[in-house]
Amino acid sequence: MLRNRLCYGLVLLGTSLFFLCYDGYLSYYVFFLSLLLPLFSLVLSLPGMLLLRLELSLSGPDPALGRCRKGEAATLRLTARCPWFLTGSRVKLRLTVKNTLTGERRREWLVFSPSREPLTIEHQVASPHCGLVECSLSRGKCCDLLGLFTLPLRLKKAPPCRVYFFPAVYRPALALGEQPLPGGEGDKYSPHKPGDDPTELFGLRPYREGDRLSRIHWKLSQKTGQTLVKELGLPVSERVLFLLDLTGPGEEISLQLDAFATLSGFLTDQGAAHRVGCRGKNGAFALYEIAGPEDALPVLETLLSLGGAAPLPPPAPEDLPDGVAHLLLLSGHPEESLCALLQDRYPSARRTLLWTGPEGASPPAGFSQALRLRPGQLTQLFNGWTL
Repeated sequence: MLRNRLCYGLVLLGTSLFFLCYDGYLSYYVFFLSLLLPLFSLVLSLPGMLLLRLELSLSGPDPALGRCRKGEAATLRLTARCPWFLTGSRVKLRLTVKNTLTGERRREWLVFSPSREPLTIEHQVASPHCGLVECSLSRGKCCDLLGLFTLPLRLKKAPPCRVYFFPAVYRPALALGEQPLPGGEGDKYSPHKPGDDPTELFGLRPYREGDRLSRIHWKLSQKTGQTLVKELGLPVSERVLFLLDLTGPGEEISLQLDAFATLSGFLTDQGAAHRVGCRGKNGAFALYEIAGPEDALPVLETLLSLGGAAPLPPPAPEDLPDGVAHLLLLSGHPEESLCALLQDRYPSARRTLLWTGPEGASPPAGFSQALRLRPGQLTQLFNGWTL
């Protein structure tokens, strides 16, 4: 815009000198037209500046919500349309990108010229840390055809586009121990999901194409007149329990979630169901059962939606499950009261602390092992480790 104004100033200077040096009607008309030119440009551009329509969305099945891994990029789409026949005006928009977990905020400017046909601009959004990233148009301005005047755009108060950046999952060389459960308790069965254990019946459902004939319940099918199939039970081992006490700066919380996603992903790949306790949506202690990759998504979305640190609410002893052989607490620096509670609740279990405390700080007592998490070192840290 400054360049356009300087150019117009030179034109105005030239017509002024022409008017002063040449005594005639032509110099008067040229000088008068040069004075009216900015106003004429503004009048022609004003309808297009007022009728401009903008829409911000995400590329994917849900235009308002996206999901990807940390380090990947989500595609943001800005659609602009101007029904006015003169569409040479330049538009400048400020895009605000905020990570609600780390508090990181950055602003980017998008510059384009709209047209009568819908114009779509694609912009890549990425985040070095996991979290819930909100993208919104916070400010905009539009220039006239000559680029001499600008008007602020009235942006619609639409909800921001949100993208979940889930933690990174590393592949260290881990091993799954086979130590007995405290108290001699065996596997339990999930009350929520079917499995493939023929010794336990989960429920009945109507026959679907591809079901095995051996699983048809012939007696009940004959009585009800509908072909019913037996769903088998899913063994759920409670030998591994994660407790997520997400405290510290956002970068440390992102690292704690990386460690959880890595270890939980390994257990899922091994077919070992496990449980995780953390802060729920209502702020109270919540316990989740993870038997497959899809079960971890609601847990991570809940934690990332809290918008920052999510310290573990003090659980009551009856809220914690029985039969835990290995307890893993992920935290920035856990409270002594929480450590004492876990030591009293699981005296014979293996208790491991995965923390991001400062260098030189001593880990709290009450744990069999304390591992310090550091960025870029999770694979080396967990190599050869046994869960």
